[in-house]
Amino acid sequence: MKGKTVLIADDFPVVGMGLKKILEDAGGFEFKGSADSAYALRSYLSAQKAPDLIVVDSNIPRCDISELLSRLREWAPTSNILLFCAADEEFTALLGLKKGVKGVISKCAGIDEVVRACRTVAYGGTYVSGVAAEKMAEYISQSPFTAEKKSGKPILSAREFMVMRKLTTGNNLSEIARELKLSPKTVSTYRERLMAKLGVKTLAGLIRYALQNDILSDS
Repeated sequence: MKGKTVLIADDFPVVGMGLKKILEDAGGFEFKGSADSAYALRSYLSAQKAPDLIVVDSNIPRCDISELLSRLREWAPTSNILLFCAADEEFTALLGLKKGVKGVISKCAGIDEVVRACRTVAYGGTYVSGVAAEKMAEYISQSPFTAEKKSGKPILSAREFMVMRKLTTGNNLSEIARELKLSPKTVSTYRERLMAKLGVKTLAGLIRYALQNDILSDS
C-alpha cells in the first residue's frame, strides 16, 4: 500500500532533500517531487495530480506568502498544507492558519516532530508545533502593535517594525541583515511584507509613511 503523497516547496535543494530523506525513513510517505519557486509549484500542480500533503517554506523568493497560500487553495483544493516557518515568523504562522493551512511547523523542530506534523496534516488533521504555538501566543499577547487593530492601521510584527526603522534611516539590506543576525533574503522578505501591508511600493513611499506616523523619532 502506497503512503501519503508529498510535494515540497522550498528554494533550498538541501532542505527538500533533507525532508525527503526524513519522510522516507519514517515510512508511510511517497515523495512526488519538489518546487523551488511559486512558478514551479504551479507548473507541477497544473500537470500532476495534487498530492495529499504540500510542505511550503514561508520564505520562497519573489513570492508573497499570503498570495501563494490563497492560490494554493485554487491550484490544489484537495491538498493539505503544512507551513514551514522560521522561529521568528509569528505573524506568518498566524497568517497561514487564517489562509487555511492545516499545520505550522517551526524550522527549529526536531525530526520526530517534523514527521508527526507531516503525518497529522497529510491525513487531514491540524498541527501547530510547540515552538510555533509559543511564538504565536507571545505575539498575540505582547505585540506592541496589537492595539492598532482598533485604529485600522496595519499591524506590523516587531521584526517588521525594526526592518522599517532601519530602512528608513538609511541602512541597506546587507547592513540590516548583519545587525539583526538574519540572512539578506529574510530581510528582503520582511521588507516586501511590510511594504505590502502599508500599501507602498518604493523606499520613498516607506519614508513618507514613517514621517507621517512619527516612526523616525527616537521615542
